[in-house]
Amino acid sequence: MTLAFGGDSILYLSIPAFFSAAEKYNIEFEEIHCTGFSCIPAYFYLKTQSSSTSYLYSKKLYLELKKTFHFLFGLNLFGITEQLRTLYKASRSLNGFKSEKVLINFVDKFFVDEPIPEKLKIHAFNINTFNDEILKGSLKEALIKTLSIPIEFKPYNGYITGSWVYGIPEADFLFYIENENEYTLKNAVDYMIVSTIHRTKQIAKKRLENANHKIVINTKSKNPFEISTTILNISEKYLGGLINEK
Repeated sequence: MTLAFGGDSILYLSIPAFFSAAEKYNIEFEEIHCTGFSCIPAYFYLKTQSSSTSYLYSKKLYLELKKTFHFLFGLNLFGITEQLRTLYKASRSLNGFKSEKVLINFVDKFFVDEPIPEKLKIHAFNINTFNDEILKGSLKEALIKTLSIPIEFKPYNGYITGSWVYGIPEADFLFYIENENEYTLKNAVDYMIVSTIHRTKQIAKKRLENANHKIVINTKSKNPFEISTTILNISEKYLGGLINEK
């Protein structure tokens, strides 16, 4: 069975709780697919083979992630309108309002230059070919590509995070977090962004409908470690049910 995570927000740092539930029932996955922020704890889990250690590693990065990334909570309007106007005035197009070096330095600081673990399938969207791709080779290179968030950073070698295009990769088992932010539409730019958000969420919704198994977490929390217990309980209940069905 293959597993996939969405990754549009740092709330996905909570997924070691899911792996803890999988460990409890001795459930293993042939492949773990990710895009965006979820690739960080997924990598730590496969690297350490421990849900508790991957939780600790992910938590250590929390403050640094908050410093590095503006769009911490996925596709929503918070801050996007302001940044779009800044880009327009500066005529910077897809170059992003932050230096690409900020993202590269983050990855260089916290990750080693090694091959991607065999089971880990890191996805990013190639804007030149308009295709979703499973990245090969260097872990650092793949993380930079899958963490290249539109508007914030320019595409890295032509790649952006897939979480802003299709929401979640396809797999047998999907794990998806929906952040229930509320916002008020004020102008044409807001409506344009909502249109993009709606399109991506519809693709994710369709993939969730087609998945054999899925867990969807709805939350208003802005802290991944506040929802870990909830994720653990929901995951244990779901995975325990799978075991009982067998």
